[in-house]
Amino acid sequence: MDEKKILDMIRKSGDNIDAPEEISPKQMEKLLVSEPVSRKNRIKRLIQWGAVAAVFALVIIGGVTGLTRLSGEGNDTDIAAETGAQELAAETVTLDVDETSGDELYTFAGASSYQEIYDALEELTYGDEAERAYGTMEVTEEAAMDTGADMAVSKTTGSAEDYSKTNLQEAGVDEADIIKTDGKYLYVLKSTGSVCLIRAQGKDLEIEGVIQLEELNETPQEMYIDGDILNLIATGSRTTLQNQEEDVYEAQTEDYTKLYTYDISDRTSPKLMGTVKQQGDYASSRKNGNKVYLFTCFYPEVKDSSDIDSYVPAINGARLESTDVYLPEYRNSTSYLVISSVDNQNPDKVLDQKAIVSAADNFYVSEKNIYICNTNWSSDTTMTQILRFGYEDGSITSGAAADLKGMLNDTFSLNEYDGHLRVVLTDYSGDTQKNALYVLNENMEIVGSISDIAEGEDIRSARFLGETGYFVTFRNMDPLFSVDLSDPADPKLLGELKITGFSSYLHFYGENRLLGVGNEVDPETGEYQGIKLAMFDVSDPSDVKQLHKFVIRDTWDCPLFYDYRAAMIDTGKNVFGFMCDSSYMIFTYDEKEGFQNVFTENLSDTYYSSYYYGTQGVRGCFIGDTFYLIGGGQIRIYDMANDYAPLGRLEL
Repeated sequence: MDEKKILDMIRKSGDNIDAPEEISPKQMEKLLVSEPVSRKNRIKRLIQWGAVAAVFALVIIGGVTGLTRLSGEGNDTDIAAETGAQELAAETVTLDVDETSGDELYTFAGASSYQEIYDALEELTYGDEAERAYGTMEVTEEAAMDTGADMAVSKTTGSAEDYSKTNLQEAGVDEADIIKTDGKYLYVLKSTGSVCLIRAQGKDLEIEGVIQLEELNETPQEMYIDGDILNLIATGSRTTLQNQEEDVYEAQTEDYTKLYTYDISDRTSPKLMGTVKQQGDYASSRKNGNKVYLFTCFYPEVKDSSDIDSYVPAINGARLESTDVYLPEYRNSTSYLVISSVDNQNPDKVLDQKAIVSAADNFYVSEKNIYICNTNWSSDTTMTQILRFGYEDGSITSGAAADLKGMLNDTFSLNEYDGHLRVVLTDYSGDTQKNALYVLNENMEIVGSISDIAEGEDIRSARFLGETGYFVTFRNMDPLFSVDLSDPADPKLLGELKITGFSSYLHFYGENRLLGVGNEVDPETGEYQGIKLAMFDVSDPSDVKQLHKFVIRDTWDCPLFYDYRAAMIDTGKNVFGFMCDSSYMIFTYDEKEGFQNVFTENLSDTYYSSYYYGTQGVRGCFIGDTFYLIGGGQIRIYDMANDYAPLGRLEL
């Protein structure tokens, strides 16, 4: 509900109430439109102003709000109210009517001027201490890419191309990684900053080419391979001295991210095709078709409104237009999430760009939309604001937004299917936490929901497949819930399977099978017992069964839990591998015998030298029946068809 509606409700209520002057509708309007006070503090003031005002304030913050808005100016309603118009600024919010339902729909536009952007940043930087006490919420690789990967189909029969691929969050949307293979070559990003192009024929490996960045202050992060094109993402920084006054200088550091695009048709001599430089720390990226979408986190300097370049990010040396910068209704940080799109066929040009003030806690990219999520901590009830941006063929367009009660566990708490977004959240605001599921349409209106799920527990993992969803909550037991989503307006809980421990990662493993990887916990004492694998039969979602489990005792750390790309999973070949503490382990699954640990290699001699290079760690991949274990500056080679017999190694 927006402030205009609140004002209208206060006026109507005042028509029949003989209220004291201090809580009269006129006084309430004055409080709402008071210039020095932010919107969320205006709402807090309403709560303190007696019974009438409290009723309307609780309508706003008491539960789920179906629609919210992005605006180019936080006090557009204030200006409108002062002039008597009581309408939102036309350039900020466009009000449409859904002819089928009659509901009012809000679309949003970017800021109307750089001054609006500066004012919003200044309020966040120098405004009320209570508002700034919530801290800066940065976009990090760990936060943006927190959990497992989605499968596009329920039946997996293996790929016609017999080589492993990057474990993806969304089928059809590629993701960068430190290791890639195309079935003929291995592409390995070394911690020293170069990329090796290695011809791979079984145990015979030969380095045919090397890509070495010329800028010594830049560090390669991740890459894409698409035929004869290699995209390399690197980060760097540049420090300059700015003269503040006579004999006084200030060192200013610019952090940036670069997208390098190479023609590797001749692997022995890669050729640079183009470069795009984007201000900000690297957050993540996605690739759909020939288009690469780059996400960075930009930290502005809020000093002087006339120094626009200090608080508005630039791409390829050109600052973003104000209309490309969006100001969410709830802002917890001055940092930006900056998005750009680049075509591999013209890789030195930017197709489109957008920026959102307040860096995202999480963001999820489907085949058509980018969903950016921010947590609003400004009241007793924690809300998650989800902003939808459409994207197609490089064009990025603003869509709609919604507020949902609670917090997301990770990016896999969201999933888009058939024009609907499905979301599961945990609400910690009451005496005990509760969980809920919401279904939203393309206008970000809630069309269906299930509330008060698993009181006292919180969501640890989620997975959606078509019209069915699965999610795990945890206290000392691990309820695996299944949900029927065939009717978006009427989602239904189908079943609940209680087992020990909890799964942090879920992955559909062939037809009617769901793999869970997590932790085993004693249900009585809560004592941690090790990393657990569990296989579930989901052929009947209303009666999910655990078929087998396998506990890796005395293990603690598993990079798979916080970077799903660290896992090698191929259901057609029936192999999945990942790091556990300092060992790389590979498993297969048999319907009768359960999990089989077919390979374990201790990497204590090389593990720690590579593990802390970003979130990279160690990667495993295969081509045909040859398995390659890559990390610590070397490639170890094994024969999968001969019980993973070692075949040799290549020092990089």
